[in-house]
Amino acid sequence: MDSVKPETNMSAEVDFRLRAYRRKFLATRVSARPIREDLESQVREHGPDATVTIDLNGIEAMTISFADELIGRFYNSLAAGHIPAEVVQIVGVNEETRETIHLCLERLDLIAVIIDDGRPILLGRSDPLEETFEKALALGEFSANDLAHALSITAQNANNRLKRLVGAAAIRRRRVSLANRGGKEFTYTAVGARR
Repeated sequence: MDSVKPETNMSAEVDFRLRAYRRKFLATRVSARPIREDLESQVREHGPDATVTIDLNGIEAMTISFADELIGRFYNSLAAGHIPAEVVQIVGVNEETRETIHLCLERLDLIAVIIDDGRPILLGRSDPLEETFEKALALGEFSANDLAHALSITAQNANNRLKRLVGAAAIRRRRVSLANRGGKEFTYTAVGARR
Protein backbone atom coordinates (compact mmCIF):
# COMPACT_ATOMS: atom_id res chain seq x y z
CA MET A 1 0.00 0.00 0.00
CA ASP A 2 1.31 3.43 -0.92
CA SER A 3 1.76 5.96 1.84
CA VAL A 4 -0.63 8.91 1.67
CA LYS A 5 0.10 12.21 3.39
CA PRO A 6 -3.19 13.62 4.70
CA GLU A 7 -3.66 17.37 4.69
CA THR A 8 -1.76 19.32 7.33
CA ASN A 9 -0.79 22.95 7.67
CA MET A 10 2.28 24.61 9.14
CA SER A 11 0.61 25.53 12.43
CA ALA A 12 0.40 23.03 15.23
CA GLU A 13 -2.77 21.55 13.74
CA VAL A 14 -2.95 18.12 12.16
CA ASP A 15 -6.10 17.41 10.13
CA PHE A 16 -5.76 13.69 9.47
CA ARG A 17 -8.44 12.71 6.97
CA LEU A 18 -8.95 8.99 6.54
CA ARG A 19 -10.82 9.52 3.27
CA ALA A 20 -7.41 10.38 1.79
CA TYR A 21 -6.85 6.61 1.74
CA ARG A 22 -9.73 6.27 -0.76
CA ARG A 23 -11.70 3.55 1.00
CA LYS A 24 -15.12 3.68 2.66
CA PHE A 25 -14.73 0.38 4.48
CA LEU A 26 -11.56 0.05 6.56
CA ALA A 27 -10.48 -3.47 7.36
CA THR A 28 -7.48 -5.46 8.60
CA ARG A 29 -4.69 -4.71 10.97
CA VAL A 30 -2.16 -4.90 8.12
CA SER A 31 -3.83 -2.09 6.15
CA ALA A 32 -4.21 0.06 9.30
CA ARG A 33 -0.53 -0.12 10.25
CA PRO A 34 0.85 2.25 7.56
CA ILE A 35 -2.04 4.66 8.18
CA ARG A 36 -1.23 4.73 11.91
CA GLU A 37 2.45 5.25 11.09
CA ASP A 38 1.50 8.20 8.83
CA LEU A 39 -0.65 9.66 11.63
CA GLU A 40 2.13 9.29 14.20
CA SER A 41 4.63 10.85 11.79
CA GLN A 42 2.36 13.85 11.17
CA VAL A 43 1.84 14.37 14.91
CA ARG A 44 5.57 14.10 15.69
CA GLU A 45 6.35 16.68 12.97
CA HIS A 46 4.09 19.20 14.72
CA GLY A 47 5.38 18.61 18.26
CA PRO A 48 3.83 18.64 21.71
CA ASP A 49 1.51 21.61 21.08
CA ALA A 50 -0.26 19.81 18.24
CA THR A 51 -4.03 19.80 17.99
CA VAL A 52 -4.89 16.60 16.14
CA THR A 53 -8.20 15.94 14.40
CA ILE A 54 -8.76 12.42 13.12
CA ASP A 55 -11.46 12.93 10.49
CA LEU A 56 -13.68 9.94 9.66
CA ASN A 57 -16.02 11.79 7.29
CA GLY A 58 -16.70 9.54 4.30
CA ILE A 59 -15.83 6.34 6.20
CA GLU A 60 -18.84 4.03 6.39
CA ALA A 61 -17.42 1.31 8.64
CA MET A 62 -14.24 -0.20 10.07
CA THR A 63 -13.44 -3.58 11.52
CA ILE A 64 -12.37 -3.97 15.12
CA SER A 65 -8.92 -5.17 13.98
CA PHE A 66 -8.47 -1.99 11.91
CA ALA A 67 -9.66 0.19 14.82
CA ASP A 68 -7.40 -1.66 17.25
CA GLU A 69 -4.33 -1.06 15.08
CA LEU A 70 -5.10 2.56 14.21
CA ILE A 71 -7.04 3.98 17.15
CA GLY A 72 -6.06 1.57 19.93
CA ARG A 73 -2.32 1.63 19.31
CA PHE A 74 -2.30 5.39 18.65
CA TYR A 75 -4.14 6.19 21.91
CA ASN A 76 -1.99 3.66 23.81
CA SER A 77 1.14 5.50 22.61
CA LEU A 78 -0.49 8.83 23.45
CA ALA A 79 -1.33 7.72 27.01
CA ALA A 80 2.22 6.39 27.49
CA GLY A 81 3.68 9.74 26.40
CA HIS A 82 5.33 8.36 23.23
CA ILE A 83 3.26 10.62 20.97
CA PRO A 84 3.40 14.36 21.68
CA ALA A 85 0.02 16.04 21.24
CA GLU A 86 -1.83 18.54 23.36
CA VAL A 87 -5.30 17.78 21.97
CA VAL A 88 -6.66 14.84 19.99
CA GLN A 89 -10.24 14.61 18.80
CA ILE A 90 -12.10 12.34 16.40
CA VAL A 91 -14.72 13.86 14.08
CA GLY A 92 -17.07 12.56 11.39
CA VAL A 93 -18.14 9.42 13.23
CA ASN A 94 -21.32 7.60 12.30
CA GLU A 95 -23.16 4.94 14.30
CA GLU A 96 -20.98 2.11 12.91
CA THR A 97 -17.59 3.77 13.41
CA ARG A 98 -18.58 5.15 16.82
CA GLU A 99 -19.52 1.70 18.11
CA THR A 100 -16.33 0.12 16.75
CA ILE A 101 -14.12 2.82 18.26
CA HIS A 102 -15.96 2.61 21.59
CA LEU A 103 -15.50 -1.19 21.77
CA CYS A 104 -11.83 -0.90 20.83
CA LEU A 105 -11.09 1.75 23.47
CA GLU A 106 -13.17 0.07 26.17
CA ARG A 107 -11.39 -3.25 25.66
CA LEU A 108 -8.01 -1.51 26.02
CA ASP A 109 -9.12 0.62 29.01
CA LEU A 110 -8.52 3.80 26.97
CA ILE A 111 -10.55 6.94 26.33
CA ALA A 112 -10.92 9.37 23.43
CA VAL A 113 -12.90 12.51 22.63
CA ILE A 114 -15.22 12.49 19.64
CA ILE A 115 -17.01 15.56 18.40
CA ASP A 116 -20.62 14.63 17.65
CA ASP A 117 -22.87 17.41 16.29
CA GLY A 118 -20.38 19.97 17.63
CA ARG A 119 -20.44 18.48 21.14
CA PRO A 120 -17.40 16.77 22.69
CA ILE A 121 -18.16 13.28 24.06
CA LEU A 122 -15.85 10.85 25.85
CA LEU A 123 -15.73 7.30 24.44
CA GLY A 124 -14.16 4.16 25.86
CA ARG A 125 -13.64 3.07 29.46
CA SER A 126 -14.86 6.21 31.14
CA ASP A 127 -17.05 5.57 34.20
CA PRO A 128 -15.92 8.35 36.58
CA LEU A 129 -13.99 10.06 33.79
CA GLU A 130 -17.14 10.85 31.86
CA GLU A 131 -18.56 12.78 34.84
CA THR A 132 -15.18 14.50 35.27
CA PHE A 133 -15.02 15.45 31.59
CA GLU A 134 -18.57 16.83 31.64
CA LYS A 135 -17.75 18.95 34.71
CA ALA A 136 -14.54 20.14 33.04
CA LEU A 137 -16.55 21.26 30.00
CA ALA A 138 -18.90 23.18 32.29
CA LEU A 139 -16.06 24.80 34.23
CA GLY A 140 -14.11 25.99 31.17
CA GLU A 141 -10.68 26.80 32.61
CA PHE A 142 -10.06 25.39 36.09
CA SER A 143 -7.54 24.06 38.60
CA ALA A 144 -7.49 20.56 40.10
CA ASN A 145 -8.86 22.02 43.34
CA ASP A 146 -11.73 23.71 41.45
CA LEU A 147 -12.61 20.36 39.90
CA ALA A 148 -12.33 18.50 43.23
CA HIS A 149 -14.69 20.99 44.84
CA ALA A 150 -17.17 20.85 41.92
CA LEU A 151 -17.26 17.03 42.04
CA SER A 152 -17.11 16.74 45.85
CA ILE A 153 -14.02 14.52 45.66
CA THR A 154 -10.52 14.81 47.09
CA ALA A 155 -7.84 16.81 45.33
CA GLN A 156 -5.82 13.59 44.90
CA ASN A 157 -8.77 11.88 43.21
CA ALA A 158 -9.23 14.91 40.93
CA ASN A 159 -5.52 14.82 40.04
CA ASN A 160 -5.72 11.09 39.24
CA ARG A 161 -8.68 11.62 36.92
CA LEU A 162 -7.03 14.63 35.27
CA LYS A 163 -3.88 12.59 34.66
CA ARG A 164 -5.88 10.06 32.60
CA LEU A 165 -7.73 12.78 30.70
CA VAL A 166 -4.52 14.70 29.94
CA GLY A 167 -2.87 11.42 28.86
CA ALA A 168 -5.67 10.91 26.33
CA ALA A 169 -5.33 14.55 25.14
CA ALA A 170 -8.95 15.14 26.19
CA ILE A 171 -7.88 17.90 28.60
CA ARG A 172 -5.26 20.61 28.00
CA ARG A 173 -2.88 21.30 30.86
CA ARG A 174 -0.92 24.54 31.21
CA ARG A 175 1.61 25.31 33.91
CA VAL A 176 1.01 28.58 35.71
CA SER A 177 3.52 30.70 37.56
CA LEU A 178 2.52 31.84 40.99
CA ALA A 179 4.66 34.30 42.90
CA ASN A 180 5.51 33.29 46.49
CA ARG A 181 4.43 29.66 45.99
CA GLY A 182 6.50 26.57 45.47
CA GLY A 183 5.58 23.41 43.61
CA LYS A 184 3.86 22.95 40.30
CA GLU A 185 0.45 24.45 39.61
CA PHE A 186 -1.61 23.91 36.48
CA THR A 187 -4.78 25.13 34.83
CA TYR A 188 -6.87 22.79 32.71
CA THR A 189 -9.30 23.15 29.82
CA ALA A 190 -11.37 20.34 28.29
CA VAL A 191 -11.25 19.71 24.55
CA GLY A 192 -14.20 21.57 23.09
CA ALA A 193 -14.72 23.82 26.12
CA ARG A 194 -15.27 27.49 25.44
CA ARG A 195 -12.31 29.52 26.68
